[in-house]
Amino acid sequence: MNKYFIPFFILFLQCQSATAQKKPTLINTSLTKPEMAIMYVGVENVIMVYGEIPGKYIRMERSGGPLEVRPGMAMRALLKYTEVGFDTLRVFDNDKLIIEKVYEIKNLGSYAIGIKGTRDSVLTKEEFIKAKSLELYMPGGYYKPKQKIYSYTVFIYSANKKLLKKINVLGNDFVNSMKDDNEIILPGCIIEFNNFNIKSPNETAHPLKGLKIVIK
Repeated sequence: MNKYFIPFFILFLQCQSATAQKKPTLINTSLTKPEMAIMYVGVENVIMVYGEIPGKYIRMERSGGPLEVRPGMAMRALLKYTEVGFDTLRVFDNDKLIIEKVYEIKNLGSYAIGIKGTRDSVLTKEEFIKAKSLELYMPGGYYKPKQKIYSYTVFIYSANKKLLKKINVLGNDFVNSMKDDNEIILPGCIIEFNNFNIKSPNETAHPLKGLKIVIK
């Protein structure tokens, strides 16, 4: 094989990849998996155009009604729905259609609390400490909740379910609040999170079920 062929082939693939990445596409940035063609009822769905957009006059339209584009943010649309169904979004370069994508509109599911970065309920002490905080998510869905976690209570139990410590956490960093109690966290310990103070931007409270973690 020609010694220059392999480097040239790799460069060719890289160029092809770079070209593919520039192709304009619609992305729902409200989702943890933005490639999913899903939007949700009752929340602000943020739609953006990624990639290189040709031409000088670009516009976005949708089949379901008017489109709100945030001022100062080119090709960044905000969509709010009141019922389930489907909506088609289109992006035009002058009169040429360059993107068309059909989105399914679903009802929002219930929220849950999890350890940041994992859904496992059995962790090593090192994994638990490394995680540092909690996060909101929607089981069985892709929407990324906007609510903030303001405070909660941590209960540390021994392997035989004896309460060792109760800690009130302000903010969302449980590791910082528990830094003086690391020595009591041993294999078999049960750590429960409860009494969450979760509020949305409009200060509406959201009750949530407790979270239980076992240290292995």
